[in-house]
Amino acid sequence: FREQVEHGSWAITVGTIHQAIVARRHGIRRVLLANQLIGRQAIRGALDMLREDPGFELLALVDSLASVEMLAKAAAAAPVGRPVPVLLEIGYAGGRTGCRDADTALAVARAVKAAEPYLALRGIEGFEGLVSGRTIDEAADQVRAFLERMVAMAAATDAGGLFAPGPIILSAGGSAFYDIVVD
Repeated sequence: FREQVEHGSWAITVGTIHQAIVARRHGIRRVLLANQLIGRQAIRGALDMLREDPGFELLALVDSLASVEMLAKAAAAAPVGRPVPVLLEIGYAGGRTGCRDADTALAVARAVKAAEPYLALRGIEGFEGLVSGRTIDEAADQVRAFLERMVAMAAATDAGGLFAPGPIILSAGGSAFYDIVVD
């Protein structure tokens, strides 16, 4: 973790709340949880970390109305003194998670906005790591199309005034196409 931060990492990405707890205990100040906060223990762990340490930032993903409702309800019942920052996860047909279409994504973004001051939509996230084509060029084209959908969703969400104040975060990862993601 320390080496990544020393070499310019903006945040450390982890897959579970337990990994986020370890990162925080080792001095990491910003963690992106590349999953939804599902289950009472994970939500409680996230809220506890945010409550105990006002300088710690944990960004989790949301991709359904149910996940927004569950997280907002828990944050309202045990406030942390600031909104819980979340990223809207964009998905694709046959993918692992994420909103599959623009209407669903905008509905989830509106639900986060309605959950203020307990939640704050900070950006858009996507996982293109499972995209596969018959050839590497076909897979690269599919990744480009997916990323273009993410950017379009960020623009639509911004135009709708659904993001919390501050920089808009765009995060994509899990692929062998890092050059395409960076572009």
